Amino acid sequence: MCFERIGRLGAILSVLPLFFGESCTVKEDRRDCPCLLSVEFSPLPPGPVEYRVEAKDGSLLARETVTRDSVYFFKVPRDGVRLVAISGTALADDVVIPYGSDCPPAYISHATYDTNYEAVQIRPTFNKHFCTLSIILDGPPGDGGPVQIGIRGRVGALSLEGRPLAGEFSYISSGRASPLTCRLPRQAPSEQLLLDIVMEDNLLRTFALGTYLRQSGYDWGEKDLKDISVTICLSVTHITFHIQDWSVCVERNVEI
Repeated sequence: MCFERIGRLGAILSVLPLFFGESCTVKEDRRDCPCLLSVEFSPLPPGPVEYRVEAKDGSLLARETVTRDSVYFFKVPRDGVRLVAISGTALADDVVIPYGSDCPPAYISHATYDTNYEAVQIRPTFNKHFCTLSIILDGPPGDGGPVQIGIRGRVGALSLEGRPLAGEFSYISSGRASPLTCRLPRQAPSEQLLLDIVMEDNLLRTFALGTYLRQSGYDWGEKDLKDISVTICLSVTHITFHIQDWSVCVERNVEI
């Protein structure tokens, strides 16, 4: 029985060099030997995923694009690695939103991993860092002309950790169909988010959209941002905002 166990152990040890090379043996101190890191991308968020693996000192260990559920293997240092992966936009230092555009549909995975082991298996988790805002217009703006919706804010980028970064955000709907949609980046603070009603390139009204969203109970701190629908009821004297079960009625004047 003892010889059988030794034989099985020998068989296992014989394949270790295939993963870790011939430089490390069982008798040696294995703290300097690499860790076998396996990264499983499943399930994937919508669209291709671009990722990179970095050592503790920031040096690049691997960079790939994933288009389907896959598993990748790497030899990495034992003092830890960082993995960043993103879909919906190119992988860069930050997710920068061009002025005049809405936020890209960014799903981001960002984490550091302890690799002080012979082997480590990880499965990156992606979080949704944008909100798709759908705006339904009910009633004419007064003279029956078509209107557009503009959104302005003070978040112009996202870090790879998903944190809002200061910058100018401005987007105006290109079409006039209802609902009008705009992808918003994670906000902080939401009170700086403004909504403009525009007709024939003329600004008619401005509303404190961020305040309305906060008062309706919307939470910008959730790991995965929820999409939200806003109905704007236009009348001769008032404009009413309906957000989920919350509503506010304001006179038809400029509100900032």
